[in-house]
Amino acid sequence: NVRLRGVCATLFNTRGEVTGSRVLASIAGDLVVEKPPPLPDAVPMVTLDRLLPFRPDPAGPHRVRVEGTVTYSLPGKFFYLQEGASAVRVETTSLVHLQPGDRVEAAGFVEMSRLIGTLSDATVRKTGVAALPEPVMISPEEIFALNAEAVKSGQVAQPHDYDGHLIRCRARLLAIQSEPDGKALRALTLERANTLGKGTLIFRALFDDAKMRALEQLQPGSELEVTGLVQLDYAPGELPSRTIRTVPVNLDLILRGPNDVRILQQPSWWTARHLSMVLAAVLLALGGALLWSFQLKRQVRRKTKLLAKEMHARRDASIEFQATLRERTRLATNLHDTLLQTISGLGFQIEACEAEIPPPRGDDQPPGHLEVARRMVDHAATELRNSVWALRSLPLNGMELPEALAAIARRLGAGHPSLIEVRADGELSRVPDFIAGNLLLFVQEAVHNSLKHGHPRLVLIEIRLLDAPDRISLTVRDDGRGFIPGEQAGVVQGHFGLQGMRERVERLDGTLSIQSSPGQGTTLEAVVPLRTYDDEIADPPVAALPSPL
Repeated sequence: NVRLRGVCATLFNTRGEVTGSRVLASIAGDLVVEKPPPLPDAVPMVTLDRLLPFRPDPAGPHRVRVEGTVTYSLPGKFFYLQEGASAVRVETTSLVHLQPGDRVEAAGFVEMSRLIGTLSDATVRKTGVAALPEPVMISPEEIFALNAEAVKSGQVAQPHDYDGHLIRCRARLLAIQSEPDGKALRALTLERANTLGKGTLIFRALFDDAKMRALEQLQPGSELEVTGLVQLDYAPGELPSRTIRTVPVNLDLILRGPNDVRILQQPSWWTARHLSMVLAAVLLALGGALLWSFQLKRQVRRKTKLLAKEMHARRDASIEFQATLRERTRLATNLHDTLLQTISGLGFQIEACEAEIPPPRGDDQPPGHLEVARRMVDHAATELRNSVWALRSLPLNGMELPEALAAIARRLGAGHPSLIEVRADGELSRVPDFIAGNLLLFVQEAVHNSLKHGHPRLVLIEIRLLDAPDRISLTVRDDGRGFIPGEQAGVVQGHFGLQGMRERVERLDGTLSIQSSPGQGTTLEAVVPLRTYDDEIADPPVAALPSPL
């Protein structure tokens, strides 16, 4: 009991009605304690079912003391006590560490802010331990039905309203959510089919996020068996008889630990989220497949055009090569059958004239006109035979490319002081005859030019397969006079050697490089790809070579 001294202030609303009053004190001494509160042991003891019963006299503002077994504790906030069929929530700031099963005495004020008796501002003292009450197997809809029946009959719910009691029920998990007020509590939103009526019943199971993080791994749609303390929320209701009663409108379960949740059945993998993900993946894959198909068609069209172009180019090159072979063969035959025979006939006639005319008397006499004419005719016949041989000496005729190169080297080097050497590296048996024939023409022209214009001591012919796949390199190198690339005689001066070799290599889709300098010799390197050609066009039958004699 206290005595207060101060200035009284009355509170009014805008209509001049009194809404309350205040006493404004100036100093701490204006509040005098006349009688201190009783010690906890002196507070009257009441049972849990008699916290706020009906009595003829008003309830005083004093504390009451209760005793029971702790069923749940949240240190520094509240805990639940149960004794027999009665339970109460005790709110306290005490830091006494309580465990389920502890026997406790609590002294505090009875308040009805939850519309159900609660003990607040309590002091706590442990008195011992006891066995925990077993959870009751009852569903939330049955609890609501019991309270609704009590409201209709005007009686107390039998056996009780289950607030603060430990129950066990089955439900399906809908979601895991956080409390909206920012507390460290999380909630399992649960759903049950209403066995006592139509529709479904949705309620929550609250747990401390810091202590039960394992529950966050639960999958929505799981069938669970949940054990927890009932926490009812009451609200005023009005019956048809105008009798005002309080009725429970919401039910939450407070979970004590991870073991209070048992998984009965895992959810089906085909949830709405997974279905949307699968559908998105299928649509993405379908879109990718359509895009890939479109790109593939474009690539196929482009490759088809390139392939057709290359096939036409190869066929044109093969046809040109065949035509060249036939024209060279025809020209060689005509030269052999006409001009060479005529020159040979002239030589025979000159020899006959020399036989009829006596030779000069002295060795120091200059040769006569007939002898000079005979020598000129012999030289022309030899040059013409060489030209006919060059025109006709193309196909491999059963030889491999290195052997054909060696044969050309022997023929071209006959009668020349220069040494012609052939070197081969790699498996060259798979070189198509069309490519081999063009390379032979290239070598023949290159060696002929080297012998005619360079006067070398050594001509080296090298052929090898490159590290790059399906490419072959052919090099003709000499140590002759050399020249300055770009200043040599060309097409304008009537020399077609280099131009013809370059065109022949480019016809094979290859490249030709020329390195030379005065006095340092000349190097010609042709690099061409190995590819197949139409055998009927690229490798036409060729007649046997005529004898060079």
